[in-house]
Amino acid sequence: MARAQRRRGSRGRRAARERRQSRGTEEAPEGGAPVVEAVTTPRLQPQRGRSWNPFGFLKRLQPRAVADVISELRKVTWPTFAETRYLTLVVAVVAIVIGVILGLFDLLFGWIIEQLFFN
Repeated sequence: MARAQRRRGSRGRRAARERRQSRGTEEAPEGGAPVVEAVTTPRLQPQRGRSWNPFGFLKRLQPRAVADVISELRKVTWPTFAETRYLTLVVAVVAIVIGVILGLFDLLFGWIIEQLFFN
């Protein structure tokens, strides 16, 4: 939501309401209806000599995404070398134990199937 507010350039609902109210309260000249000024925006012309990229809008998003990733990585509490070594050892031991248990179950079920169907 904060990013949308920055893009809009306002401070929220209150500022938007004030802008809407101020649009309709222009002073009317002596002779009649209020004067409405035309707002023109420049048309974007494709640059000559370059091909038009339909995904050009992604270029705008990339720097913001990179900045967001970097800011999130700064918040991470990285483990020390000793913690990393300990946790790696724990994962290896658990993987070996689970592998042995599954291997024993496989041998047991294989032996049961062999006894039931092949003897």
